[in-house]
Amino acid sequence: MNAARDAGDRPDTSPPGEGFELYRHKNAEATRTRGWHGLYWARRNEAGNYELRSVPASLGEPSAAGGIMPRKGFERLYDKVDPGEHLPPVG
Repeated sequence: MNAARDAGDRPDTSPPGEGFELYRHKNAEATRTRGWHGLYWARRNEAGNYELRSVPASLGEPSAAGGIMPRKGFERLYDKVDPGEHLPPVG
């Protein structure tokens, strides 16, 4: 079992699989979408594009597949960030 899932009082914010890194939309704070943190787990696929998964915002919400985004568009809109600066501690 994952330590974050055992914690019971916070969402599971651990990476959803091998090779996923945390990214944040460059304009996340400026968007008017209420409650959107702008975070996605992403990893490059064999074609060089990004496979996306959501970052749960609340307890019990699983990480969900977000599709594939072309490399150029993704890198124009998202920056890789340190999970320690944007997510609650796991465990």
